Amino acid sequence: MNRSRRVASIRIALICTLIMFFAAGVKNSSGQAPGPSLISKYVSDQLLVRFAPGVPASARAAAHAASGAAVVKGFETLEGLELVKLPQRLKVEEAIRRYRQIPTVLYAEPNYIVHALGVPNDPQFGPLWGLNNSSDADIDGPEAWGITTGSSNVVVGVIDTGIDYNHEDLSANMYRNTADCNNNGIDDDGNGFIDDCYGVDFANNDSDPMDDNQHGTHVAGTIGAVGNNGIGVTGVNWNVKLMACKFLDADGSGWDSDAISCLNYLAMMKDRGVNIVATNNSWGSPWDSQALHDAIDAHRQRGILFMAAAGNDYGTDNDSVGNFPSSYYLPNIIAVAATTQTDSLAWFSNFGKRTVHVGAPGYQILSTTPGNTYGTLSGTSMATPHVTGVAALLKAQDVTRDWRAIRNLILAGGDSKSSLTDTVTQKRLNAYGSLTCSGSTILSRLRPVGTSIAASAGTPIDLAVLHINCAAPNGSVSVTVDPGGTVLTLHDDGLQSDQDVVRVYTPPPYAVSSTAFSYRAISGTNLDLSHNSVATIRSPFPVLFAGGSFELLHISNNGNVSFSDPFFDSSNVSLPAATTGTLVAPFWDDLYGVSGSAQNVFLEATGTAPNRELVIEWRDVRHYSCNGDGTATVKFQVVFFEGRGDILFNYADVLFDGACAFANQGASATVGVQVASNSATQYSFNTATLGNGTALLWTPSSNPAITVSPASRDFGSVPVGGWADRTFTVQNTGTDTLTGSAFTSSPFSVFSGSTFSIAAGTSQDVVVRFSPASEASYSGSVNFTSNAGNVSPGVTGVGTPPPPQISVTPASQDFGAVAVGGSANRTFTVRNIGGGTLTGSASASSPFGVFSGSPFSLHTGGSLGVVVRFSPTATGSFTGNVSFTSNGGNASRGVSGTGAQITVQNTKNGEVFYIDRNVTIRWTSRGLSGNVKIGISRDGGINWQPVQSNTSNDGEQTWKVTGPATRRGRIRVCNLSGVVCDTSDANFTIQRDVLIN
Repeated sequence: MNRSRRVASIRIALICTLIMFFAAGVKNSSGQAPGPSLISKYVSDQLLVRFAPGVPASARAAAHAASGAAVVKGFETLEGLELVKLPQRLKVEEAIRRYRQIPTVLYAEPNYIVHALGVPNDPQFGPLWGLNNSSDADIDGPEAWGITTGSSNVVVGVIDTGIDYNHEDLSANMYRNTADCNNNGIDDDGNGFIDDCYGVDFANNDSDPMDDNQHGTHVAGTIGAVGNNGIGVTGVNWNVKLMACKFLDADGSGWDSDAISCLNYLAMMKDRGVNIVATNNSWGSPWDSQALHDAIDAHRQRGILFMAAAGNDYGTDNDSVGNFPSSYYLPNIIAVAATTQTDSLAWFSNFGKRTVHVGAPGYQILSTTPGNTYGTLSGTSMATPHVTGVAALLKAQDVTRDWRAIRNLILAGGDSKSSLTDTVTQKRLNAYGSLTCSGSTILSRLRPVGTSIAASAGTPIDLAVLHINCAAPNGSVSVTVDPGGTVLTLHDDGLQSDQDVVRVYTPPPYAVSSTAFSYRAISGTNLDLSHNSVATIRSPFPVLFAGGSFELLHISNNGNVSFSDPFFDSSNVSLPAATTGTLVAPFWDDLYGVSGSAQNVFLEATGTAPNRELVIEWRDVRHYSCNGDGTATVKFQVVFFEGRGDILFNYADVLFDGACAFANQGASATVGVQVASNSATQYSFNTATLGNGTALLWTPSSNPAITVSPASRDFGSVPVGGWADRTFTVQNTGTDTLTGSAFTSSPFSVFSGSTFSIAAGTSQDVVVRFSPASEASYSGSVNFTSNAGNVSPGVTGVGTPPPPQISVTPASQDFGAVAVGGSANRTFTVRNIGGGTLTGSASASSPFGVFSGSPFSLHTGGSLGVVVRFSPTATGSFTGNVSFTSNGGNASRGVSGTGAQITVQNTKNGEVFYIDRNVTIRWTSRGLSGNVKIGISRDGGINWQPVQSNTSNDGEQTWKVTGPATRRGRIRVCNLSGVVCDTSDANFTIQRDVLIN
């Protein structure tokens, strides 16, 4: 990366990318490809169903009973999510259709199958080159260990095939849930699991996560095999705690529901106080699961990082073909590619300029394997634990770091490599670089993924940029949108650390009316679509849709057209459908085109420019439920017009009859036009509203239209007495002025923008403030009322105890003059002026040192004195700082002092001073300013009488000797404070002068 490049500006073109030619180059895509067949794609008799918040158990039970399904399990950290088992002969597709028709169901999806992402075992037994090698293609392990080797207070979750927790090189670093390490068949700690000493096993539904594969043990060894123990290998951490959660079986396969169970278990343990920093997830599949996404997001809410293998699909670009969970757009995910000993991208490793964050050693990696053995494996599975290990090192180095800082240091601290150009950071992991990061900046676009994208009408587009300087955000970023040249500024609002989102909208939804039936007679090009397939075509003229202009259309055999992306779903739902952006649906149902026959979908452009029409006809297509009956068919069209945004639906025959009469007239179909995932006009849903020889005309709306984004805001955790602001954007996607207001209820409030009057095509920000008054979870909504309707996005937040906060007084301490070889103390008072418990320590550099009071632990309102000692070993002025570091912030207080010295000219032993005669007292001083005082002792230095209490420090003083006489006289010279003194070494005699006549 060119670090000298400082301009934070990214240009994004929001235009159509055209990839197909009309008719002659039609692409026929199946919803099953690429990847395994539908049979191996998911569990054949299970669904993951999530209900809306607050739906009572009785209503959920009724929904399951309607399909004869039984609940297998729930997930306590994911409200409303349940795994259900389907009755015999009820297919997954049909069950999904039924559940999606229930208004209280947020989503229903298959229980997908995932696999460990390791390349088959390589028999080479090589060195630990990923940690240290001569070509410097490593993560600089030894250099990092000079700073920290880890901490047993840091816990990492390994979600995999389990761990051999008895392994000689892992046992000492295994996390132990000590309350349940007694194998007594009792849930001793009350967490819902019996004898979960080392973790749990959801593959076999027990509490013994012993590895019966090798994959998880290998991963665990890279993270935290014990270091410096004279055995085997070492991990990135010499000291760490590894918590095992097994959900992959002996063959390395597992179910999404069990992966979610693992995530639920770790979230629950984090809630119970276990210091889980990150999880390692070296597994995946091509199947996108909303439930798995939600479970990972629940970890984000708890401050847990999710390290994910990018996949081993022989160099697949994840920007184009997703690999899950690594491809989920969540800020706590770090997706990891694999590199080799030469710092090249491994031949098997997936990559992605917007979706894969960093590379790490993943080829021929030596680590622990079950039964006290060691072996070499390759894969992004082996790269990922290197990153997880560095996360644990960073937490060990500084316990106050949160997940955002750790994530940013991992991304910014790596080494730039040309082989990793197609990753977000273009860097290979470097542990030492992350631990010592300074001045390393990254500016990289995350969203949208493509340089040019189809700007779906009404569909919000996420604009997101990674812009960091080591651990910290690095300021706003300007984004230019084409066409139009609009410049947008992305601000970091704290929601997702450095990932800031601006949403762009296009014009409003459609209005529908009945019109005269005028069926277009076409011959057309047969798109030859099979069941659940889509043809992507290019129109011969731009199709105007809701104010946008599109040439690329995705035509589904299931009676719909999309402008945003291929849409395969055969299970129709009420519009708007959250799973797609745009949808033109004359008859969205589970239809069946017979490949190679005239019972299929046809396409033809008619007329001459500038008045052409694009006609798409579903000609005598069957219903999937009656796909063997060639007479049970329907026939209908969509017509798009050149130069105007109207859409025509023509219905020639809407009667299947026969065994599929239940679906006549659209009784099992959705009819409507959707312009965004949250904006649509629906004509009918599973209602017999259509008739033979009828037509519907759809025209763009010309009224004000309100769109509020995002759909919800999570304020996260806010201390009681504090506050946090989040912004909603109100946009007028219509043509008339939009007027209205916004309001909410405590502890949420509208901080600014509560009333609005917005011209067509413009927007206004509304700032909402969350100010919790007590420790609790809050949820509510912000009500936007307007002349275009009402919108109520949700708001959530958690009131947490006020964080500890450090106060140190005074601002500085001056020790003044202190004798060389002596010492003086000064006290700073440390107070906890926040909440919770303030823990920390104080330190200073010689000749200053902390004498007492460090480390400290203070409850709310507590205080203590930290005593600092000044011990000069030389004369002169000294300055320094006392550093106070704590979980409630850091403070630095100045200290100063002077090393001083007085030397009295020694008297000779037995020397005589005569009373009433003058003698000269001599001394030298260094590092001492101001006058001095002189004293006389007649008892060898025990008691002192003043000679001069304040005289110039000029090195000599005349004294007229006074009585009484003594043989034990001493002279002492001190500074006025009496701190710096020196006394004559030898006794002298004072006596009266004896005159001899």
